[in-house]
Amino acid sequence: MLERFLDPIFLEEYKSSPKYEKMRTQYKELYDRLNIVPMPITFSKMRMFSECGDRSEYEEAYNQHFDKLTICAYMAIIYGEEKYIRELEDCLYDVLSIYVWALPAHIPDLNEENYYELDLASCAHGVTVAIIYRLLGDKIHPQLKKRIVTELKRRILEPFKSQIWHWEDRYNNWTSVCAGFTGIALMLMFPEEFTRLLPRFNDNIRKYYEGFPDDGVCLEGPGYWGYGFVSFLAYAIMIKDFTKGEIDYFKLPKTKKIALFYQNTVLYRDVITSYGDCPMDVKTNAVLFHILKKEYGDEFYIPTENRHALPLTPLIHPLLYIEYYNPELSEDSLPITENYMENSGWYIKRTRSYAIGAKGGTNGESHNHNDVGSFVFAKDNRQIFIDMGGRPYTKDYFTEDRYKYLETSSRGHNVPIINGQYQANVRETRSYTSHENGIFRVDFRELYDIKELKSLVREFKCEDKCVTIKDSFTLDGNGTFTERLVSFDKPEIKDGEILVGGVKVTFDKRLAKASFSEDTHHTISKNEPPTMTVYCINIDLLYPEKGEFEFKIEA
Repeated sequence: MLERFLDPIFLEEYKSSPKYEKMRTQYKELYDRLNIVPMPITFSKMRMFSECGDRSEYEEAYNQHFDKLTICAYMAIIYGEEKYIRELEDCLYDVLSIYVWALPAHIPDLNEENYYELDLASCAHGVTVAIIYRLLGDKIHPQLKKRIVTELKRRILEPFKSQIWHWEDRYNNWTSVCAGFTGIALMLMFPEEFTRLLPRFNDNIRKYYEGFPDDGVCLEGPGYWGYGFVSFLAYAIMIKDFTKGEIDYFKLPKTKKIALFYQNTVLYRDVITSYGDCPMDVKTNAVLFHILKKEYGDEFYIPTENRHALPLTPLIHPLLYIEYYNPELSEDSLPITENYMENSGWYIKRTRSYAIGAKGGTNGESHNHNDVGSFVFAKDNRQIFIDMGGRPYTKDYFTEDRYKYLETSSRGHNVPIINGQYQANVRETRSYTSHENGIFRVDFRELYDIKELKSLVREFKCEDKCVTIKDSFTLDGNGTFTERLVSFDKPEIKDGEILVGGVKVTFDKRLAKASFSEDTHHTISKNEPPTMTVYCINIDLLYPEKGEFEFKIEA
């Protein structure tokens, strides 16, 4: 695939054809914005993670260096001018001299020499440097060319050969990103070594596949689906070329099921099921949509363009974008649909008035939140009853303190509070879901570590303009039961009625009383303020001994 970027005829077509004009403009603007002196990567920034748990300052500086390397490489590959080659050489000298390519949050012990650590970042940047060598090796200075070989051996090849890495036994995006990018780097730089190691890469990709239920759902949410799957697609394209078609992952039925995940679970044009740590406004790498549209044609949905992220780091992504780009692709209309994904326990319903996504599953998933039985309700292209996604990553966010936060605890999700308790983070527990006669059911008693709770079943009955949610439960002795709804919209509460964001929640005022409180969401997205007010609505049952309660959401 990369050989096309050595073809002067193809490069000239890219530089002059109206087909690529918008793309060229976007990358030139990116070059102008990124072609600055990056923030220094300092030891004081690196040590912040181990000392106070902060990872943002180091990663911001780090990303600037590698983003600049990638955009300078793009300009040098496409235009080949001396100016861009010299700028690239300076970027290469800088990046090849960075002590460690891995991120501090992924380094087990900063007291050890960890320049060899293979993580998401080091593997991604290894493939960028390998592509630069492959496409520009005859144009860059011989000293740098030799240095690239040395550093890729030291930082990628030898570490991979030296041990089995922790991500080789994972079943999520880590496996596809680390194995995929390491594999591509070795294909390009050390093909004989790659061939010897191919059975190991095959096993890595098999585990990534096994991380998906048979329905193709990414339990980590659309953001992690895009991040992991586009890395897998890059590897799939390269290994197909490397083996002359002998290994073709696109022929596997599960690849197609995974590919259809986004369109099966998106709620509106700009509303996703933001479960787990997935941000509400996450954008998906645009190259993924162009690859899948070419592979699967009319079966694949192209989402609205403001959900597309311009591909950049690693360098393989913008090159694939050029290769697969089709300017005639336009946004497709989302069909009115109902999808029950039995293996994962997810349910999606899109009507002309609203959309809802509800989930079963477990509290032992990758990037887990305690959210079994929760749902997202959307209207007018926005979430009303929300899943706010994750919060900024810090050290304690991935320790036993993880579930003290609003974003991760069930107190920040649309699920009941029982006897004053939230869902427990017991990884071995699970829910049981079904869908029949238009009703989606979740049995999630196990998710509450409450001995008095003998049963708990939630039902979603979704009609054209309203959803009826019914909870049936059995509590031994005296207890309390509170329905929790979460929104960014301030509610207005009347007797038996709650108005929120243009929708109405109704319930029998003889059986319950509603109130709300305010809390704070610490956002991930740079497009949002650092914090947002969250309104936590409680519907307290007056007679929980009845063991049954229902409320309606009317669009």
